[in-house]
Amino acid sequence: MDKFGLKITLMSRLFFFLFPFSFFLAACSYLPEEQAIPDVISIYEYRDYIEINPTSNRYSKTGLVFYPGGLVDPHAYIEPLSYLAIAGKGHKVVIVKMPGNLALLDANRGAWIYDDFPDVRQWVIAGHSLGGVMACSTVEKNPDYFEGIILMASYPQSSTDLSGWNGSVLSLRGQLDGLVDSLTVASCETRLPVPCHINRREDFPTDTFPKTVYFTIPGGNHSQFGNYGTQQGDGVATISRQEQYAEVSSLILKFLIINKWEYDK
Repeated sequence: MDKFGLKITLMSRLFFFLFPFSFFLAACSYLPEEQAIPDVISIYEYRDYIEINPTSNRYSKTGLVFYPGGLVDPHAYIEPLSYLAIAGKGHKVVIVKMPGNLALLDANRGAWIYDDFPDVRQWVIAGHSLGGVMACSTVEKNPDYFEGIILMASYPQSSTDLSGWNGSVLSLRGQLDGLVDSLTVASCETRLPVPCHINRREDFPTDTFPKTVYFTIPGGNHSQFGNYGTQQGDGVATISRQEQYAEVSSLILKFLIINKWEYDK
């Protein structure tokens, strides 16, 4: 095959791979807006990730690995995730930098986190939008690396099956999300552990059996899981960014506590 033919073939394969995620890629890269960073957290910038810690350097032995949304600058998630970094016993949060700001180009980039943070005993992986899609793919390929998954306006792709995975999932969606609708999320339930729908934080199941807890954030939307402005096609939120950040952090903390992952000794 000549070089021209090879180029066409590769471009065709890339098109068919990207097409299912086209709604995630409907805009150019989103940059972070002005952020209010609490003075009680420390931020460390590295080539492959951004590390967030409480300034006390005391935190739970369960850390969070985070995959940004498609074409969203990873720095746009520092303020939202800082809420979790100081919640409860505190948490080490690692925002993974993706090539071209697309997690699908290196879905397993978060699987080596163990090596850099030996003081963290276990990890939960989270992702927003396309980042959540690829976080599911990472867990499917490395099922023993992570205790849980947190999906923010996201779901597993059709080729990913985690229905038999021995972990728990928290699936969050904003009520006014204009990009990921509830029917799409519901259609993917069979690819995740047993579904459990709740309407209030108080309704969280108290057992630790593998399951997927679904919660819709009243007044929330797609873009406010990060801090990069309003994404084209998204609904208009009726709660503030800070209110959505606080709600997400509270739900994640509850998820960690229920699964007995919130400890520091």
